[in-house]
Amino acid sequence: MKLSFSKIILLCLFAPLALMPVALAKGKIIQYPSVPGELVVKLKSEPNSKTLNTFESIASNLQRQLGQRSVIKVRHFMTSENFAVLSGAGLASTDAQTILQNDSRVAYAEPNYLYHIVGSKDASSDKVPNNDEKMSQLWGMKNSGQADSGGQVGKVGSDINVVPLWNEGITGSRNIKVAVIDTGIDYTHPDLKGNADAVNGYDFVNKVAGGMDDHDHGTHCAGTIGALGNNGVGVAGVNWNVTVIPVKFLDSQGSGSLDNAVQAIQYATKLGVNIMSNSWGGGPFTQALYDAIKEARDHGILFVAAAGNDSNDNDASPSYPATYDLDNVVSVAATDNRDNIASFSNYGKTKVHVAAPGVKILSTVKGGDYAVMSGTSMATPHVSGISALLWSTNPSYTYAQIKDLLIKTSDKVRGLNKKVLSRGRVNVYNAVHGIIPVDPTPPENSWKDYTYTAETPHPYVESKTYRYDILVPTAKYLRVVFDSIDTEAGYDKISVKDGSETEIESLSGTYTTPYVTDYIVGGRASVTLTTDASMNKNGFKIQKLQVIY
Repeated sequence: MKLSFSKIILLCLFAPLALMPVALAKGKIIQYPSVPGELVVKLKSEPNSKTLNTFESIASNLQRQLGQRSVIKVRHFMTSENFAVLSGAGLASTDAQTILQNDSRVAYAEPNYLYHIVGSKDASSDKVPNNDEKMSQLWGMKNSGQADSGGQVGKVGSDINVVPLWNEGITGSRNIKVAVIDTGIDYTHPDLKGNADAVNGYDFVNKVAGGMDDHDHGTHCAGTIGALGNNGVGVAGVNWNVTVIPVKFLDSQGSGSLDNAVQAIQYATKLGVNIMSNSWGGGPFTQALYDAIKEARDHGILFVAAAGNDSNDNDASPSYPATYDLDNVVSVAATDNRDNIASFSNYGKTKVHVAAPGVKILSTVKGGDYAVMSGTSMATPHVSGISALLWSTNPSYTYAQIKDLLIKTSDKVRGLNKKVLSRGRVNVYNAVHGIIPVDPTPPENSWKDYTYTAETPHPYVESKTYRYDILVPTAKYLRVVFDSIDTEAGYDKISVKDGSETEIESLSGTYTTPYVTDYIVGGRASVTLTTDASMNKNGFKIQKLQVIY
């Protein structure tokens, strides 16, 4: 059995750390890395003058019940008297959590899970020398069909359509504040120092003010949101004028802990930012993180989050923090310069809200340099930047109105129809001007069943291609209905193509309920299963199509 690249990265990165099992549906168990011997604890009520040492009392009681000789240490949150981290050798056991949950003073206790960036520098891309020619490389801002840094020729218009707004004089406002919750920001960068706010920045890794970047990732995200524009230097962000605040909880390796993530969000909430930009993920559902994002929501803050880089269906298997069921969360998938969803990007027809450029994105990095990176990490600041620009045009907007505009005004893209809620890629010009593109999807009540059968051998053979052609001569549109799909996820793939051999959908893995593909224009299509050299499974079975005449 092969191990996916993303899982290899996680296992390598966190091998020496505690792995906390979390049970999922259908009996699956995922091991999530956490800081060994640490628990994040929240009290039911804030300590008062009579209960100032509540956490110390809880720790003492826990130590006694566990029968430990070594002292359990208390590390108080800087941002909330309700939270603390308890640490000690015996806290890795589930007994410790049970004892704490039974303490009447404790709201909950959770492992101190670890999180990581969801973007990386392209291996083939060195830092770009400083010159004034980089605007032509920003295909996400203006796609005129230029090739990306990997040589892929772009599709004209597959961008966020911000240039017409700049030409109208809409370039943002420094009254709009965006917290970049990440590895920090190099606020001395020539393309950022006018918009980056180091005075209010903070570093929760090293517990110092400022929030200087020691990685590159946070500076890259900040550049997409708010690199200075029209200054003859480097690149331009979505906003030429904006306030980006570094709130650092990820370290020089791009990794951070639950306690610091929660404190970063609480800190940004206290600053009164408009938007939090979150290009990181990992870990299971945690009540502590949910509560922090909910508190941000209660203060009117939009929480923009990367959908993740595991080619995962977030509707079926949540990815946090992007999948928290809170209405201030905007989950972002990544697209390439041809409006295709990125091969690595997570997706979800209901749980991932929008898509934005995230493949081979040029932006600022520390030391005054520039580099190309890819990931839903890079898509997220496009959406954070769009949200800031939109808010600058109407400061009375609420987070709910901003989110609604992001979704409704996205350009409709066939390949994203079943991948994100918006069915397309964000368009800031549309959002600012309230333009809602026409959805070309045929009405649902027009579809009729059409008998057609096709199925692979059960099991199928390794290293083989199975192709099934479909022809319904008078159909204007058709859809394929799979009764079942069972292939090796990520390796054995089903491709559904239209009559011109354009791929409409690519499917892999196991679907236990019927799956209806996106619509195909015309009555000709094909379904192909391509298998690799290992693990033969049951393939697929089709018993009908749906057509519109």
